[in-house]
Amino acid sequence: MSEITVRRMKFAFPEDTDPVFIEGDPGRSYSMLGLSLLLPYLEPYLIRTMKVAKQQIDDPELLDDLERFSAQEGQHYRMHIQFNKALRRQGFPGLERLERELAEDYQRFTETRSLRFNLAYAEGFEALTTASALYSFYHGPLGDPDSPATDLFAWHMVEEFEHRTVAFDVYDRVCGGYFYRLFVGLYAQFHFLRFVRRVTRYMLEVRPAEPPTPEQKKERRAAAWTALRYGLPLVLRTYLPGYTPHRIEFTEEMRQIADKYTALAISTS
Repeated sequence: MSEITVRRMKFAFPEDTDPVFIEGDPGRSYSMLGLSLLLPYLEPYLIRTMKVAKQQIDDPELLDDLERFSAQEGQHYRMHIQFNKALRRQGFPGLERLERELAEDYQRFTETRSLRFNLAYAEGFEALTTASALYSFYHGPLGDPDSPATDLFAWHMVEEFEHRTVAFDVYDRVCGGYFYRLFVGLYAQFHFLRFVRRVTRYMLEVRPAEPPTPEQKKERRAAAWTALRYGLPLVLRTYLPGYTPHRIEFTEEMRQIADKYTALAISTS
């Protein structure tokens, strides 16, 4: 039985949603918002890619996981669209241009790049989100636990972890190749993280951060050290020849988080 549960959620994002949802750290908040802005373009691209790959797969179990992968991603980007609408009400008109450029990139990848490239790109994204999900499970959610943004990202992360093997398996079955997956995956991570950095810089220009207090500086240094010490190794291991997400276990703590969002869902399948 698949551990991939498709949850239909209904988060509420108030008119006055604060874009700084990580208290005292606009930079990290805006980076997470840049990721949210990315998803309504990246995730439909992943779904399009998997739809093409599906024609070359005959394993019933993988086909079922692929369907669930696409259904989860569809729920993700739709919910992020709602969150992004609340974000835009806070006044960042230059985001539209950045999003338009990103949308053109993903449409071009679909139309002009090989299926192998698009599958390797998908796995580059999924490998990084698997590492990010693990890090968040180990070190707690970002931001105010009462913030709808924190809830949105926690739900998203647990589902990314649930479908962690799908893009890897589809790439392996349809085309395969370690070095190609590595190089295109690294390009993918550069590509979408560049968009996130551009969004972060722009938002800081529009709404500059106040100089941090000594306590905030201390907290940011601690957060950076924790990410370097614990997060970086999780990412680096995805680049190794023997990497497979099948070896990453779903712990009881992770299941408790998953169960929380299953209980909050409007419906599941």
